[in-house]
This record gives sequence, structure tokens and C-alpha cells, in this order.
Amino acid sequence: MITVVGSVREIWRYPVSSLTGESLGRAMIMKTGVAGDRTHALFEASSSNIVNPPTSKKWNIAPRLAARVGDTGIIQISSDGRLWRAFDDPSMLDELEAIFGTRMESKRYGSQVGDAIAKPRYAMQPIHLLSRQSLDALQACLPDSQIDVRRFRPNIVVDLPDLAGARPEDSLLGKEFSIGALRLRGTVRCGRCAFTTLAQQGVPEDRSVLRTLIQDFEKNFGIYCEVLEPGEIAVGDTVSTPVAPEPQRPIVIVGAGQAGAMTAKALRDLGSTQSIQIFGEERHAPYERPPLSKGGDEGKGASISPSHVLTAAQIEDLNIDLNLNSRVVAVHRQTREIETQDGERHPYARLVLATGGSARRLRGLERGHGRVHVIRTIEDAANLNQSLQAGSTLCVLGSGWLGLEIAAAARKRLCDVTLFGRQNRVLARMIPSEVADYVAARHIAEGVKLRLGEVPTFRERPDHIEVTTASGVEKAEHLVLAIGISPNNHLARAAGLNVAGGVVTDESGATSDPDIFAVGDVARQQRPGYPKGICVESWHNANEQPYSAARALLSLPAEPLTPARFWSSQYDMMIQIAGFPDANAQVVRHEGDGRPFWDFGSFAIGINRSQEVHRFAAQLALGNAEAPTRYQASSKSSAQRKGPAEGVDIGPVDAFPEGEIRRLEIDQLGAVAIVQIDQRYFAVNDRCPHADASLSEGFIERDRIVCPLHFAEFDLQTGDPSNAPPGCGRLACYTVERRDHHLFLLF
Repeated sequence: MITVVGSVREIWRYPVSSLTGESLGRAMIMKTGVAGDRTHALFEASSSNIVNPPTSKKWNIAPRLAARVGDTGIIQISSDGRLWRAFDDPSMLDELEAIFGTRMESKRYGSQVGDAIAKPRYAMQPIHLLSRQSLDALQACLPDSQIDVRRFRPNIVVDLPDLAGARPEDSLLGKEFSIGALRLRGTVRCGRCAFTTLAQQGVPEDRSVLRTLIQDFEKNFGIYCEVLEPGEIAVGDTVSTPVAPEPQRPIVIVGAGQAGAMTAKALRDLGSTQSIQIFGEERHAPYERPPLSKGGDEGKGASISPSHVLTAAQIEDLNIDLNLNSRVVAVHRQTREIETQDGERHPYARLVLATGGSARRLRGLERGHGRVHVIRTIEDAANLNQSLQAGSTLCVLGSGWLGLEIAAAARKRLCDVTLFGRQNRVLARMIPSEVADYVAARHIAEGVKLRLGEVPTFRERPDHIEVTTASGVEKAEHLVLAIGISPNNHLARAAGLNVAGGVVTDESGATSDPDIFAVGDVARQQRPGYPKGICVESWHNANEQPYSAARALLSLPAEPLTPARFWSSQYDMMIQIAGFPDANAQVVRHEGDGRPFWDFGSFAIGINRSQEVHRFAAQLALGNAEAPTRYQASSKSSAQRKGPAEGVDIGPVDAFPEGEIRRLEIDQLGAVAIVQIDQRYFAVNDRCPHADASLSEGFIERDRIVCPLHFAEFDLQTGDPSNAPPGCGRLACYTVERRDHHLFLLF
């Protein structure tokens, strides 16, 4: 049985990307979408650059042109909606040149354009469905605006009077429904961009539309749909849903740590309304693990307060079913179920393994006296915290990041610290010697005894740790083992998945079973330059990889992987790395002593140089690791600045009206966006760190500048991103000084 919930009002097709499309009375809907949709694009003949508003203002006139498929099957273009000519007609090409100021050509995707094959800039979802009710709701918010359906580029416009809500299409998310013989399933909400503000044929420019979508519609307008069964549809066809749909299985996440929680959050951020269940062995809500080893100076007895990834309130708001103290003991792939320690089975539609890793220990060492420690859980950190006081003697085994962080934290507690390392230098397999030696020198200056190249043996006694080295027997009160982790891959291995150290995945996190994904420390991910995969044990990866997995879980197009990022806090040193470090790499450029920055070409390391590392990461994301060498001035002292010591005069105060964004070209910096808010002046790099978009084409919300393309928001003082796509770096900020009636930019 089925229930009719609405009807089709309009059908749209867009033969040429970025141009306005054509309204159809009927259309064939294929697995890939409307037949003939987005098959071509306009390109600049001289550069082969694709016309892609609103990332470049010069292309913003494109939506004023319209494209259709003529009776002979040839794509036609019109600038006024009356005269239509074939896209390759010489007179049409001449008109396009007059409109854009440069020679243009239309090419089919998949054909040769310059030295490359023409590809869509963004992969498209098959069908964008929008309801008349949503259009009416937006019109009610903007009574003075022209809410024309062409602004939003839907494929199917429907009237859904029998579904609840101002945006009734949202109730079709995760559900199957039919339009005639066509069967669809709603997948995710459709995020809209600044294209909605641009002038189109008969539709004026209106930036209030985008502002309202962001403020009142969470940036979403309509939904994307997956085509389950192709079919022909026509205006007037009914929209129907099954009366009693089969209960949808949840997405199950095994592991309630940072990667598991971030996967659940990413699914919600990307629009999923599907049930999500998390199973975790610990009794704590998901928390971050890095702070466990980076604290320690609070004083003996101070409690360890977890830094929650998701609070209880957030878990409630996101409608996530969190099951703590619940250990998963088996994955049954044939029935798509997990089994918990109490023998209960729980079904899944898709499964995400976020089981992390376990601290490595020395076999036969511990005798139950509580003097041997590892740091992996809140309880581990609390036990060590209770054991250390000023004057305590501590041995640390392991000269990697964790061992050094623990040594630094213990020295801040005035403990006597000896650190042993198997290699002849700290961080020997992780970073080049220049950086490692700098870090080691700081530890020595802080009083840590570095015993490198030594492999002691330990015995736990009731009142001390016995340490035997080549030079004799020594004693310590406590021992911390910081010798790495072992991925918790036992569930995957027992289930027959491909395991090689970690659980082997592709770039999205998919395992050898298409219904099972792995994220975080347990995943051995394929990444560029690592065809056999690599386990990326970092806070950044536990935040970013879940978004790649979530996009794949929701059948959304993949986004480029963000550059690897690592950080460590020791004493007052914030050590940050962008890119995968190579211990044998040769330095390309080094600057600074107290706050050094090393550029190794394919990666960079900075100590208290956050801005430079962020810039380097942004350039890595663009495939250009050398560009950051041009932008070092903002972190230097006034004596080292590239700009003049007195700053650059950027004009009279009156030239920068309240709330407006002015774009200026500065010789040493390129394009800069200047903003005045409440007689405060801000200057930021005009280019969005995530996308090829000019921020001066965006708008201001309170003390943030909003990118016109992906709606990423950047704090005008710090450059910190929020509501940004995964991998979005920090925006470069500069200082603006007012002197009498002029403004000066310092960099």
C-alpha cells in the first residue's frame, strides 16, 4: 500500500553548468540524474579555466545566460530568453566574448580542454528536490525579495501538502518514495551557496537570501535524493510513500572515543537523520586523549578533568544513542549485527569501527604494586597524577612524543625525571635531527636526564622500580611506559576484514566490506604517497577522517584529503607539524631561534609559530608547499617585517564604511579584505583558506567574515574558522592602526 503525499510542480534541467536551466514538462531520470543535466560547461579559451561563479566575480554574470537542449539535441544558449543559438555558433561565441570580455567556449565534460580533461568542479548529487512549502517559508522571511525557483537550481519542485512542517521534504530523508515509475530515496539536506544571491534572467541580485538561509534555514534548502529505479516523470505526477516502511537499521559506531564521536557528529553535520548508535567500553562520555599527557602541573591530588568531544547535552541534541560500559565482542557480517558482552545482538545498516589502540606494555613487568603506568584513559592519567609530587623520582621509557610530554609535565611538578630511549636521539623515527635536537636541548635545560641509546630492564618492587642498565642498578619510585600503541583490530580480524597492523581502508575509511568503515587510530588509511596505507595517530586525524567516512556513508562526493597535522605541548613550546614528517628530510629554510620554523618542502615544523604552520598546511591543501615562503612577515618582529616599519597607508578612514568589506591589493601580501565594525578595523587575507573564493564577495556576521562559497566563518581577530568544511585552515589576519584620519596596515 502507498500513500499519496503530493505532486510534481516543476522539472528543471541545467545543460551547461553555471548557466540558468530550462523548465521541462517531462523528463527521463537516470541513475545519474535528469537526462541531459550538466553535460557541458563554459571555459575561458585562453586559460581553459572553467566558468564557476561565485568563486570569481568575473564569472558572476554567467547565471544571466540560459541553456537548453534544442529539438535537434544541440545545446542552445540565450542571453535574453528569446533568441536561442547553438553553443558553438560563431555569432553566439562572439556574443559570449562581448559579455565576458574574453573568448569563451563550451565543452562537454570528459572532453579535452587545454592540457586536461574537463571535469565538474564539484561532483553533483543525482537529484535536488525542493518543495513549494520551503519556497513559501523563505518568501515569508523575505517579503520584499524575489524568491524565484531559479535561484536554487532544483531538479524537481514538488507540492507536499500532506507532509508536516514548513520544509516537508525533510521528512523524506532516509526514506524511499515514488514519482510515477521513478523511485527515489532522500539522502541529505542540500546546502546552498552564494549562487543564490546572484542576478539571473529576470531575477535581481539579492544577498539577503543567503543571509536568511544561513540564519534561519541552517544553510540548507531542499534535499538531495538517490535514484533507486530510473523512470520518466511529468509535471502533475503524484509523489507517494509506502504506508508502513520497514524500520531503518541504524549506523552503528563501535568506540566512544574522539574518532567515534566525531563520526557521529559529522553524520549529523552533513544532514543525516538516520538513527546513530555508539557503543563504548568506558564509562565516560567521549573525551579527547591528548590532554591526558599534556597536563600535570596542577599539584598532587588535582583531579583530571576530561575534555569532552561531545557533552551529554550535545549528544542529546544530536539524537545519538550512546551506550557506555558496553563492550562489543563480535561483528556478524552475514546478518549485519554486532554482539555485546551480554550476548545481545544489535543490527546495523553500516558499521564504523573506531576502536582506537591500546598502550603497549612490557610482558611480565607489572606485579600489582601500582608503580608502572601507561597513559591511555582518564583513569591512567589520574593514577599517575596521584603518584607524582615534588621530589618524586620518575623513569620514562620512550623518547617519542608521549614520553617527552610526560617528562615535561612531570618536571613542571618538580619531579626528578630520567627518560630512556632506544635510539640515539629523541623522536628519531619521527622528525629530522635539527628539530629533535632543539627539543632535546630544551628538556635538558629543564632538568630531564636523557639516557638515549640505552635499553634498561625493569622490575616492579613493592616500594620502588628497579632499573638495571649497563652501568648498574638504580631505583625510581614510578615508571611510565610510552612505547606506542597497538591498534585494537581484533573485531575486524575475527570478522575476516583485511587487517595489516590496523584495519586496512581506502581514503574514505571503507574497509574490504563495503558496509564497514574504520576511523581513527585503528585505521590503516590509504593516502597519497602511502599505497599500502598508514596509521595516523593524531588528534587532527581523529577530527578530520570521520568527515571523509561520513561523506562516504551518506553517498556524498568525496572531498580532497586534508594535509596531515600533528601537535605536541611541552613546557611553553607548542610544536606543530603540517604534512607527514620524514626523519631523513633536509631542511629547505629555517628561521628564528626562540620561536623556530623549519620548512622541509613537503612538510613544516614550527614551535610557537601557529600562523606559519597553518599557512603551510593551507598551501599543502592546494598542492603548493613552496608558497608559504612568500608569507612569513606577520610573525616576525618589527625589525624583520617585509612591510615598512611604519606600515602601509591604505587610505582615509572614510573610505571604509561600517559593515562593508573593501578589497585592496597590497604588494607583499596580495589581496586583503578590510572591514570596519563599531569603529574597529580588521584586515584579513582575501582568499578563503579552504576554497578558491574571495572573502570580499562574502558578508559580515557580528565579528566574523563569511565565505560566499561554503559559508565558512572566520573570526576577524584570530582567523579561527567555524562552521567550516573539514580541513579548513586558519585565516591570515593583519593589524590595522588608525593614525589621525588614515589607516595603516602592519604585517
